[in-house]
Amino acid sequence: MGAAAATPTFQLGVNYSEWLIPASGTQLATDSTGAAYFLSNTLQSNIVLSTVTKLSPDGKTLVWQNQLGFGVSAMTVDPNGGVYVVPMPQQSDTTGYVAKLSATGTGLAWKTPLGFPPAAPPAMAADSQGRVYLAAQYALNYITPAAYVVRLNASGSAIDFTTSLGGQPISMALDPSGAAYIAGTTISTEGATTSFLAKVASDGTAGYYTFIPDGLSLTVAVDANGNVTLFGQSTGISGVVQRIDSSGTPTLQTTVPGAAVSFALDAAGNAYVAAATNQLYPLKNSLATCLFDPATILSSYSELLNVIAPDGTLLQATYIPGGDNLGSPLLAVTPSGTVLVAAIAGPAFTPTQAGPFPAGTTGSMFFSNLSSSASNSPAPTYSLACAGSSASFDIGSISPGELITLFGNALGPQQGVQAFVVPPNVYPTKMANVQVTFDGTPAPLLWVQDAQINLVAPWSLTPGQNTQVCASYNGANTNCLTLPVVQATPAVFMVDDRYAAALNQDGSLNSADNPAAPGSIVSVFATGLGPITPSQPDGSLIGLPLPVNALTFGVEAIEDLGPSGPQIDLPFEVLYAGPAPTLVAGVSQINFRIEPYVSYAAIYVYMGSTFSPGFSIYLAGQ
Repeated sequence: MGAAAATPTFQLGVNYSEWLIPASGTQLATDSTGAAYFLSNTLQSNIVLSTVTKLSPDGKTLVWQNQLGFGVSAMTVDPNGGVYVVPMPQQSDTTGYVAKLSATGTGLAWKTPLGFPPAAPPAMAADSQGRVYLAAQYALNYITPAAYVVRLNASGSAIDFTTSLGGQPISMALDPSGAAYIAGTTISTEGATTSFLAKVASDGTAGYYTFIPDGLSLTVAVDANGNVTLFGQSTGISGVVQRIDSSGTPTLQTTVPGAAVSFALDAAGNAYVAAATNQLYPLKNSLATCLFDPATILSSYSELLNVIAPDGTLLQATYIPGGDNLGSPLLAVTPSGTVLVAAIAGPAFTPTQAGPFPAGTTGSMFFSNLSSSASNSPAPTYSLACAGSSASFDIGSISPGELITLFGNALGPQQGVQAFVVPPNVYPTKMANVQVTFDGTPAPLLWVQDAQINLVAPWSLTPGQNTQVCASYNGANTNCLTLPVVQATPAVFMVDDRYAAALNQDGSLNSADNPAAPGSIVSVFATGLGPITPSQPDGSLIGLPLPVNALTFGVEAIEDLGPSGPQIDLPFEVLYAGPAPTLVAGVSQINFRIEPYVSYAAIYVYMGSTFSPGFSIYLAGQ
């Protein structure tokens, strides 16, 4: 195989990008030549119709497009370019089918019954001999979840073997010996829903069957040496990459921030994880900046691609140039290590070449081809890649006086430097040879480091306009970001993705081991609450007499009345809401009485119709 184990200097670049077929994409695959196969669906008269499109490796030629006339629930492509699909079941079907598409892209070469009706979309794979492996759930007495693993011969004329296993298969991969690995969900011996990984040998005999503790909706992949990797989404918002030993036991585990949506593995075992997020994200050699879409007002989603070496080293973490929209992109990796991406285009997408499809617009699909040897030259990267709230890490509009965090690379010294200020001094606008300006106005700096800068946005920013943010380190300027400015962007400082950094009534830190008593007063700290009166100098500390927030805001919970019932707003009594004494101007303190509402999931700071991201408080007895 052409792929080699990645080195620490590994860096993907874009070979080309272009508009793709203007339809919703469900699957992307490749063969040994690097050609791309794209499964898309359209809805006609409430009937799903699928199309498989083949593109040449350079993306310039539409090799063929097979409009099947029926819906497809799964597709796989063998190394030689054979394409196999499973038609969606029809009401009259007593069995499921596997069909091989004609090599010319017109019609079917063969269609073979499976002998049972799949109860869910199957997992499937095909080897270099053209043999198709399929795993699908069926109903055993309509009670016990179980599945069959089936292999069809290359001509589709017979089934080589059928093996049963428990659970619902989700994905499948093959090793060089022809053994199949199936990942899915099942019921553990304790009665809980969990994940599993099963191995079936090339002769159909059962291998191991292992419960996997982390990650649902697992994807399994195998590299050219037969090493197995599992991908999934852990509890919370992190993607998980698990390396598996020969007994089926997870060994090395790597977590990836963000909502992981697709995965791939190259021949050398380098893992690729695509994620979508509206929050700041640690980056390494990013090929693009994150998305700031003024149309979304407060929050914008961007797409990311992480590359993780077999030893767990993060090789690259980059925004996908032009990507937008939660739920995409699709990934495939060629044997030589070229990465194929099909995604939804954001307003910043600009294709590098004209492809066989007409130009699209924001919201259309696009296709990118990336590799570590793109154009035989170093890939351009962005030192300053993204900005967001220091409290919530949400990406979107900013407001005057808000505490802002910048993410990127080469932004400052490797060892972080924090500013320590006492009254009447103000936070510095230059520290450790780092400076950040907003439309030329230097911003007070709180923390500077290679990958992250924390600062306070100047109070002089004008809501309703954009501001240009630029950084410099040791006299070298980064690229600049253009950020939309609004009057207020409320957000509460957090300790994790759910709980606020809150103080109990006695001043101790609120935590699971130290919850607040019902009816007691808790304090949270927020930023982005708009102007304060009288106005304060940039970077100054709040002292006496205390200024006040010019805008009115409150605190409330939202309670669900039953699983399908309405939601009601439950206000909390606010005892103080204003600039936080002794902290930098731009941070507000909110003291409110915590009530033992039964079922609320989150609390919000609101200003009219503008709400902060939700947060929780640890409460005794709940």
